[in-house]
Amino acid sequence: MKHYLVDTNVIIDMLLDREDADAACAVIDGAEQGKYALHICSLSFTTMYYSLRKILTHEQRIAALSQLTEVLEVATVDKNVIDLALKSGWKDFEDAVQNYSAEANPDITAIITRNTKDFCKSKLEVIDSVYFLNSEIH
Repeated sequence: MKHYLVDTNVIIDMLLDREDADAACAVIDGAEQGKYALHICSLSFTTMYYSLRKILTHEQRIAALSQLTEVLEVATVDKNVIDLALKSGWKDFEDAVQNYSAEANPDITAIITRNTKDFCKSKLEVIDSVYFLNSEIH
């Protein structure tokens, strides 16, 4: 089974019903069906909690994030990941943390995102979420 890290923005698209929400939902559905394993960076949970603050109560946010942990594996962030991200020179620190969290997990072979250019320095394959759904790569 293939393993992918899903970028925070893909999950937020789904939770906030943004433009690419359908693609995000389908990516999650594939993991629920056992077609592949999805991982999400542990850092993403605080970002998602904060992003949902204007539309959901605390209890609703906790419930939504709890549901995600039933489908997604959580990729850890430790001192090594933070040190690599700090020294990386990436423009977006959060993306750097996600990347190095993914690279630290030998099972993860690619990152699924809607902003592939944000991960141009990654050693992993970077796949657009819409392309991922419309291809046979998984």
